[in-house]
Amino acid sequence: MTRLPIFDAKERTSTEAGRHSESTYAFLDRIAGQHWAAARELMQAWADRVVTDEDYHDLRARLRSKDDYQFRSAFLELYVHECLLEAGYDVTVHPQLEGTSRRPDFLAVRGDERIYFEAIAPGVAPADQAAASRRGVLFDTVNRLADPNFNLWLDDLVEGASPPSAAKLRQELGKWLSQLNPDDYPRLEEAPEYRWQRDDWAATFKAMPKAKHARGPVEPGDRAIGVYAHEPVRMINDAPAIRDALATKQSAYGDVGAPFCIVVGMYIWDTDHHHSTNALYGHEGVQFGETLEGARISRLVREPNGFFGAPPMWAHRNVSGVLLVNQLQPYSVPRADVTFWRHPDPHHDLPADFSPPGVTVELVDGVITETEPRSGYDFFRLPEPWPPGEAWPDD
Repeated sequence: MTRLPIFDAKERTSTEAGRHSESTYAFLDRIAGQHWAAARELMQAWADRVVTDEDYHDLRARLRSKDDYQFRSAFLELYVHECLLEAGYDVTVHPQLEGTSRRPDFLAVRGDERIYFEAIAPGVAPADQAAASRRGVLFDTVNRLADPNFNLWLDDLVEGASPPSAAKLRQELGKWLSQLNPDDYPRLEEAPEYRWQRDDWAATFKAMPKAKHARGPVEPGDRAIGVYAHEPVRMINDAPAIRDALATKQSAYGDVGAPFCIVVGMYIWDTDHHHSTNALYGHEGVQFGETLEGARISRLVREPNGFFGAPPMWAHRNVSGVLLVNQLQPYSVPRADVTFWRHPDPHHDLPADFSPPGVTVELVDGVITETEPRSGYDFFRLPEPWPPGEAWPDD
């Protein structure tokens, strides 16, 4: 069977940034420049190391999908496959297990070592995906306005149930902006507003004057919306999303007779690993008490609601470790935030030297500890910086 490339061979001239309604594959397939070409070449080089044609073509089809969930899921699997190869393992894709027709994503073998892996990139509900698509149409259409004197501040967005009349909105905004003088609004709080309502959609736009040196003819790819302030302020707690993703896989195969690891691809802002720690080891709380002398004391404790449970009744012991891969994209491979969490008391111990890129987290003498980060550049033998060249060169 002939292996077709992931990306078609063609001349690429587009330098426009990604659009809201554009899939990741569509963006990578059209964007020109050495920076983006390197990401495409890396994907192809990794995919070429998949042994069977059947597995290669399945992976290729999902990477080329217009559905970003399919793309993220396929690229996460490709990333894990490459991690295992770089660590010196022989990798079988979708190995057979006794007693079930279900197959995990990978079996990694190195000498007498056997480790099974299952990867998941949590998606979004179909209704949420459809709503995001409708918003994307609105944002992309308005962005093509690109006024020479103003940027727009989007505020107070009310989303409708069907695609908006965005082209008409762009015309109305263009007419409104053409009647404004940017020098009349030296302070942002004085910026004029335009309230738009159509069917069940509504939005408020503020006209923000551009600096004088930035005014004039717009360049291809310039965007009209400079500030997206339509989302309400809210507290973020990503721990439940991590636990929910793990719950869908933790009992899929039972005890496979060897170490079993779950890989979760996430897109969260958890740079201090606070939410991840809560998800795996339980939420942090404060315990109050009193000494024999009557003095009140307090201490930090972890609640027993983490995926690993709590001593002495550890939970999900069939899962030897959890690999969290955060903010992974083909053009940010060595910079992805990767953490590997070893189970404190698994049924099957992982090799002591198993260490993917990033940070390894484990419980040592009752204390959660992190190793020094293992460089993604070194692990994948990529030059620093990578990708080469500028993503958005001035010319």
